[in-house]
Amino acid sequence: MSQPLLDMRHVSISYDGETVVRDVSLQMNPGEILGIVGESGSGKSTLLRSVMGLLGSGGSVTGGEIFYKGQNITHRKGEEARKLRGPGMGMIFQNTGAALCPVRTVGDQLCECVREHTDMGREEIRGQAKELLGKLGLSDGDRILDSYPFELSGGMSQRAGILMAMILKPDLLLADEPTSALDVTVQKQAVREMMRMRDLYGTGIVVVTHNIGVVEYMADKIAVMYQGKLVEYGDAGTVIRSPQDPYTRKLTDAVLRVRRRQA
Repeated sequence: MSQPLLDMRHVSISYDGETVVRDVSLQMNPGEILGIVGESGSGKSTLLRSVMGLLGSGGSVTGGEIFYKGQNITHRKGEEARKLRGPGMGMIFQNTGAALCPVRTVGDQLCECVREHTDMGREEIRGQAKELLGKLGLSDGDRILDSYPFELSGGMSQRAGILMAMILKPDLLLADEPTSALDVTVQKQAVREMMRMRDLYGTGIVVVTHNIGVVEYMADKIAVMYQGKLVEYGDAGTVIRSPQDPYTRKLTDAVLRVRRRQA
């Protein structure tokens, strides 16, 4: 059996001494899609940020270990953590606008990001970026790349963030509510493009969302978080069809499924 791409063992996370995630164990293999669902404040995004080493001030992993391709990355910071990002791990943030520098164009930031990890030239980077933006439903790639973040709508800014995370074809893509700022049509395009990356490049994906309908469509495995704890975890079909925890049953019952009336 292949080595796990991501292996979280009994992970606990605290902010300023207060435990917000307790004893979470998850594992995924290369090319798998893991969906993490739960309501706001359940610890989903915190768990994702711990993998990237982006817990911020006051946040730390206080128990357990996180392994990426067999390497213990639990406490990697600074330059060690930066080297893992890009072709290794990419992240789509829930609020891309806040993650981008407001005084530099999207294209400049994208080129800087790619050049940190490859020797691609500016025109090659822009060409690949415009191709990917087209797949996300945006035909005016030059305008977007030459825009400052504040000149873009929320939906366009989010797709720019998806572009920056995906352009280096990372082995592991971490997506924090990647479709929350997008309308329904564009949500579908973004989800399909992420799944296409898995099919073409074997990218493993962890998608965090409160929308269990998204993970029902995407995921091979589902993890359900509630109040900082993992309450259910397993094969996606089994979790959806036969949930064991009352909270999971509540989530699955809330998924809107519209059936056409028979004449």
